[in-house]
Amino acid sequence: MKRKNINLHEELYSEKGYTWSDAVRKGKIVMLSGIVSVDEDHRTLHAGDLEAQTREIYVQMGKLLKKAGATFDDVIKTVDYITPRALVDYRKTDQIRREYFKGNCPAATGIVVNRLLRDDWLIEIDAIAVLD
Repeated sequence: MKRKNINLHEELYSEKGYTWSDAVRKGKIVMLSGIVSVDEDHRTLHAGDLEAQTREIYVQMGKLLKKAGATFDDVIKTVDYITPRALVDYRKTDQIRREYFKGNCPAATGIVVNRLLRDDWLIEIDAIAVLD
C-alpha cells in the first residue's frame, strides 16, 4: 500500500525542509504526530492557557483527520504529554475531549513530562486512527 504524508501547510513544509509530517496514512492506518498549539509559522498560540491550547490542538487534529479521509470516530488512541505547570488544570481538558469524541472516546494515555520543546507549550497530543 502506498503511503501518504499529510501536513496542514504543505508549501511551508516543502519550503522549510521539515523532517516530519503532521500525519501519515498507510492503508487504513493514520498516525498523527504530536500536535501543539501553534499557527502556520509555528508560533505558539494561547501561551499559558491549557484549555485554549487543547482546543486548538483538537481543531488541528480535525483538519488532519479530514485530509486523511478520517474523522474523530476513527481515532482509537491518543497520548497527552502534559507539563507539570499544566497538571493542576488537566481535568479541564476532559470537556474538550467530550465535545470532539461525542461519547465515543478512544483509548488514552496521559504522561507528565519534564517539559516540551518550547516552554510556553503546556500540552502535546498525538493520535492513531484506523479507517473502516
